[in-house]
Amino acid sequence: MFKRILIIFIIPLFFYGCGYSPLYSNKNNQNINIKILQTMGDQEINNHLLSNLSKYSRGQGKVFLLDIDTNYSILDKSKNLEGSISDYELLVVARFTVKNDNLNKIITIREDILMKNLSDNFEKKNYEKSIKKNFGKSITNKLILQLSSIQ
Repeated sequence: MFKRILIIFIIPLFFYGCGYSPLYSNKNNQNINIKILQTMGDQEINNHLLSNLSKYSRGQGKVFLLDIDTNYSILDKSKNLEGSISDYELLVVARFTVKNDNLNKIITIREDILMKNLSDNFEKKNYEKSIKKNFGKSITNKLILQLSSIQ
């Protein structure tokens, strides 16, 4: 009994004293200020990108002006013996034109996923919407990492 109590109190002290912190804990504290000039392409993905990038629009750091152009496509990947499609590939290509005081750079980020064909259209649309939302988060994270490396 005494050993259990001792372990419960000692282990947190080791973690507290070793300097452990999550890897991306300072990600939101970047000195980046993003201003969106225009968006083109898939409106749903653009909305996810804009909502994820909005937390970087009030920063006090280096100002980046962005033009966003997204291209979303659904490609047939495989068919079954009957000839109906069994797998789709969902593909997003996001192209960011980054402008700064002395910088004019194009950043292209590509995300794709293989999706099984679902018989229920409602379920398929909801799954596709959640994938688009995840694409928006992933593309935003990759963009912020590339912008922070520019500084």
